[in-house]
Formats: sequence, C-alpha cells, structure tokens
Amino acid sequence: MNRPGRSLIVIISVLFAASLFSLSFAAGAEAAKRVRRASVGEGRAAKTPPIFASGAGTEKSPYVIRTVTQLSAFAQSVSSGNSYSGKFVKLGGDIEITSARWVPIGFSNKNGTQAFRGSFDGGGCTIWNLRVSNGYWGSVGFFGALEGATIANLNLQSVEIVGEANVGAVAAFMKNSVIKNCAISGSVEGLSSVGGIVGSVLGGGLEYCGFSGNVRGEGAAIGGLVGTMDQAVVRFCYAKGTVGGNGDVGGIVGGILSGGLLNCRAEGLTVRGEQNTGGLVGNILDGGDIDKSSFNGQVLGRTNAGGLVGRTLAGALTQGDVSGTVQGVVHVGGIVGEFAGGSVTSCASSASIIGSSAVGGLVGYLHGGLVDRSNNSGTVKGGEAVGGLVGILDAGELSASKNTGSVIGYLSTRSGGLVGLDTGGTLVDSVSVGQVIQR
Repeated sequence: MNRPGRSLIVIISVLFAASLFSLSFAAGAEAAKRVRRASVGEGRAAKTPPIFASGAGTEKSPYVIRTVTQLSAFAQSVSSGNSYSGKFVKLGGDIEITSARWVPIGFSNKNGTQAFRGSFDGGGCTIWNLRVSNGYWGSVGFFGALEGATIANLNLQSVEIVGEANVGAVAAFMKNSVIKNCAISGSVEGLSSVGGIVGSVLGGGLEYCGFSGNVRGEGAAIGGLVGTMDQAVVRFCYAKGTVGGNGDVGGIVGGILSGGLLNCRAEGLTVRGEQNTGGLVGNILDGGDIDKSSFNGQVLGRTNAGGLVGRTLAGALTQGDVSGTVQGVVHVGGIVGEFAGGSVTSCASSASIIGSSAVGGLVGYLHGGLVDRSNNSGTVKGGEAVGGLVGILDAGELSASKNTGSVIGYLSTRSGGLVGLDTGGTLVDSVSVGQVIQR
C-alpha cells in the first residue's frame, strides 16, 4: 500500500530520537561533570547562583528569574552544559524581550544536543515579543530541547519564530516531557515538523495549552500545536487562527505516529494543505486515538481532506464533532478524507463538504476499518462518487449510521444518500433521509 507522507515523518522522528540519545550516551559524561561543578557542595548551605534573583533550586525555593538579563544568562547556562536536572526554576514577573533575536534555552544541532531537564514554572507570567530565527542553533523555540522536563504556567505573547526542521514557540522538540497550562500567541514558520507550541514530540505530551495565531510550513508535518508526535498525548488543548503547509497538515497535530488527542478543539481555524489535511490531525500512521474532540472552521486541501483527520491508517476516532466547511479535490470527508483502518464511532458532521471525486459526509474513501453509529447533517457536493455518508466504499464496514443532509452530484450518476460508489465494502443498518440531487 502506498503511504504518502509516512517516510518523511518516520525519518524526522528517527533523527529526533537519535539526537536525544546522543546526549545521553555521547555527551552525558561531560554534561554530568559540568552539572557537578555547578552544584552546591554536599553538606553546605544552598546558595543562589549569580544568574538568578533568588532561590535554591528546590520545589519550595525555586530559582527565580525577574529580568531579561537573568533569563538570557539562564539560557546560556543550559546551552553551556547545565541541564538543571531535578532543579526548579520560576519566573518572578513579566518580561519583555527587546533584543533582535532570542538564543534558545538549550539546543540541538549538528554539533550535538544540550537539553533542559528540570522544571520551569512561568508562574502565570507573560514573556512578550519573543523572536527566534534559525541559525547556528538549528532547531528553534524558547527552549531548543527538552528531555524529562516540565514546563508549566507560561504565557508567550506576540512571538515570531522562524526556523527549518523542528520549530515551535515553546520548544523545538521534546522527549518524555510535559508542557501544561501554557498560552501562546503570534506566528511560527518553518520547513518541516513545525508546531505552534512544539515542533516534535517523542513521549510525554501537552495539557491545557492553547495557541492563537498563524503556523506555516513549506514541507510536511505542520500542526497548530505540534508538528509531529510519537508516543504522546495532547489533552484539553485548543488552537485558533490559521495553519498551512504542504503535506500532513492538522489544526492540532500535523502527523501522529502513535499517541492521541483527548478533549481538544479547533475554534474558527482555517487549515490549508495539499496532501493529508485535517481539522485536527493531518495524518495518523501506526495508531492514534482521537476522543471527544471537535473542529469548527475551514479545511482546504487537495488529496485526503477531512474534518477531523486527513488520512488515517489505524486508531480510534470517538465522539468527534465537525462544523464549518471541508473542501478538497480527491478523498474528501466530513470526518476523514481517506480511512484505511481503525474505527470511527459516534462522530457527527454538520459541515458543508465539497470535492471532485470520492466525497462523503463522513468519509471520502473508505477501504478498511469500521464506521459505526455516526451521522451527517451537512450538504455534500461533488462530481464523481458522492455519498451522504461515504464517497467510495471499497472495503471495511459502514454500520448503524445516518444521513440527513442533501447530496448533490454534478458529473455522473454515482451519487447516493448513503454511498456514492460501493466496490466491495459492507453496509449494515444505515439510513438516509436526505435529498439526493443529480445535476
């Protein structure tokens, strides 16, 4: 089976994992020496390092940052070898960054990786006018790299982030880390693995975070919150604004190798892409579950455009809701554009669905898996193989589902209230009461 977009996502994730493991094995000994040199000697009273305003680096007495000078010194400290593993750092007030370019906290580039491994608490404070551009530092973000870290209660407003691969406002990439209770606004641009909050995620996830603004990538794996994700979960998060890219473009996550979304929403979002474009996720490969999540806005794609997911090979989509418009050329669906495996259960679309070929109220092209107890109430318009629920039913099963929307076919007689073209799938206990119009 041809799986466009898979190779690039897998290569990005492998390179991402390899760069982080090189930290642990190749540079671990040297980093450990540096951390020991920066640590307080055993049995002596803890002292505040000169780069901080106060604190001992403990949970009860975290290192406190109050000025942009201290914040820059902290960034340099991490990039110079202090990972702050087991340490706690906290913002003590709002900070406006007035320099032309921010140097990320930690880095990953051709010369190696130095990740932040501690806990960073924004304290509900705001950092204004963060500007990061690609250069020597490689992958870019407020943090260059996170490993085993926690970032919480941080607001980044009016960000301008420009990079290449692995680009995000909070972090370029992270491994086994958590970002929670963070709010971001501004613009993020790059080539591949570009996200409003994180470029690439391997393990861990995001909780109660939101992004408002514009995310744009010239390549693949472009997401409103995360570019590419593996073994991670995004829960109770939202995205607003616009997301645009070439392949694997999603309102929340561009590409998922494994992991999922829970209680996420895209509000008034416009998502544009060429291949595998989804309101929430562009492409799900080895398995990704989406539960109790919704999309409201516009999905504008070409091949594989869906209200929730552009293309999925495995995973479970449950209690999803779509409203607005989903428009594409080939394989266009209210829930999924191309569905090859897994399940769609108790999902609903009221969106207007527009396409040329294989256009369905729920799924454009169904060739594997199960669509069960799901409903369409929006108008479906297309040229060839236009169905109230499924455009082309080639394999898999459509069960106990209902269409109440109008179906309008323009180019052929292959239009139906349930299925536009059935070439070998299974249709069970489903009904359509919507009008079918052939023009």
